[in-house]
Amino acid sequence: MKNKKKYLLKNKIETLSESFWFRLGIFVFCVLLLLFVFDNREYLGHFKKLGYLGIFLVNVVGSSTVFLPLPSIISVFVSGSVWNPVWVGIVSGIGNSVGELVGYFLGFGGRGIYDHLRQGEKKMILRLEGWFKKGGFLLIVFSAMIPIPIFDFVGITAGLMNYPIWKFILATALGRILRNIIIAWSGARIIN
Repeated sequence: MKNKKKYLLKNKIETLSESFWFRLGIFVFCVLLLLFVFDNREYLGHFKKLGYLGIFLVNVVGSSTVFLPLPSIISVFVSGSVWNPVWVGIVSGIGNSVGELVGYFLGFGGRGIYDHLRQGEKKMILRLEGWFKKGGFLLIVFSAMIPIPIFDFVGITAGLMNYPIWKFILATALGRILRNIIIAWSGARIIN
């Protein structure tokens, strides 16, 4: 009986996540969040007064703006000269990985478009999905380490390919923590 309930719940969750309306809702929510953050970006400076919590929040917001870069990397560089660069890198990297979920969910929400593609386009996406599943973790880690906005494409692709969310978060956090420790340490050495 317990296994049957577990199966039914799993089936209901899978059906919901494949639903057009659920995916459309995620997409609309992400777009509205992006518009809100972009419209209120002047308030980001207030987060810096909060110490490590402020660093976390600035990096969550900075990473959640898909294709609209906010200067969260600058906060990591400067914060490294004020606080412990290793902790700044860890906290900001975790914040980045949380913020990057917006791009992931945009891709996940866009998966419903797949049904409306032509056969050749479907084959290309299936091939890309296979490549992503084979080497996706390392692709995400190395892409997260590069300080350019190309990572938004990686996050959207991961969501589109139904890449496991826990692997996406772990790989993103690992790459961003390593990158941000280097940036914070550089800020500490250059500014001090």
